[in-house]
Amino acid sequence: MRIVHISDPHLGYRAYNRVTPAGINVREADVFNAFRTALRRIAEIAPDLIIIAGDLFHVVRPSNLTIQHTFREFCLLRQKTDAPIVIIGGNHDSPRSVDTGCILDLYANLQGVYVAHTEYVQIPLRDLGVSIFCLCHRALPQLSSLKIEPDPSSNYNILVAHGTLEGILRHPYDLYEIRRSQVISNNWDYVAFGHYHVFEKLGDNAFYAGSLEYTSTSIWSETSKPKGFIEYDLDSRSLVRFHEIDTREVIDLRRIDASGLTAKELDRAIEQRVASIEGGFQNKIIRLVVENVPRLVQADLDYAAIRRIRAEALHFELHFRPPQALREYNAFSRGTGPTKPLEAEWEEFAKTYQVATGIDREHLIDLGREYLAKQNVVE
Repeated sequence: MRIVHISDPHLGYRAYNRVTPAGINVREADVFNAFRTALRRIAEIAPDLIIIAGDLFHVVRPSNLTIQHTFREFCLLRQKTDAPIVIIGGNHDSPRSVDTGCILDLYANLQGVYVAHTEYVQIPLRDLGVSIFCLCHRALPQLSSLKIEPDPSSNYNILVAHGTLEGILRHPYDLYEIRRSQVISNNWDYVAFGHYHVFEKLGDNAFYAGSLEYTSTSIWSETSKPKGFIEYDLDSRSLVRFHEIDTREVIDLRRIDASGLTAKELDRAIEQRVASIEGGFQNKIIRLVVENVPRLVQADLDYAAIRRIRAEALHFELHFRPPQALREYNAFSRGTGPTKPLEAEWEEFAKTYQVATGIDREHLIDLGREYLAKQNVVE
């Protein structure tokens, strides 16, 4: 019996304030294209069961267009395969309040689609002899009191969970951690995890599938990792294949050490590093970290040239870091241990601040960086 495990499509995700000719955010279109590609490939694979391990949508209330397009894609998939589809709620697409209602319930109206987004529940698929145990994100607060174990009357038992597993990178907003001993066991035929956006083997029968596109807040740490979904064989308990999905190119360029460089020399170094990108930098998502940049040098850079690069790339993030000696001095003088440069604090604040509709967040961050650099030179 073969299953497919998808996680974290994040449909409706938007970034960088660029739009397609049809007026859709470019990254939103990228994310949906990855999802569409995955579903079409799944139809060709013809598995016995399809699992979506949370965060089908990026927000609790996706746009009408996102809802409509997703519904259409599921309808097309149902025409090509009668494999049951089990969807659980993640932290992005599950409302905090039970009485709010969840958009995922809409898709339960499709034949063969099963949805769970509130508590820990068992979904029996008797025709397949399978029991799916759904540990939704909203069930995590009750984790310590849950008895998570297979159904001995089922031929196959699958656990689907959305959350951070013990030992996996944990973010400040991850309030609950799932203990390995509680969920990973040979008693399960398969354990499908969602939430962590990187494909990760946790055991012979347990995996994070990762996301289908780059939608996390830490995409630069994921650039060397493939995006896609899992095909798994329950009878042999083996990974059949990780199916990679093409995404928009995300490039984290080799860092530049600006020690001893003049502004003009650093301008040339930035230009050369960007020019080294195979196939050009146009329409790509790029980051370049420049270390040990004195404020005088940073303030005197050719920002017009930098803006020209940004105009052609989908996104160009130029991240400046002051000299190590200055960082150490700031930490010592404040007496509070390691501190971040003001530019880094501004960037963290601006990335989480709720900007008005129509404001380009990345451009706002860039303007703040330029302003701080010039202000520090004046002071």
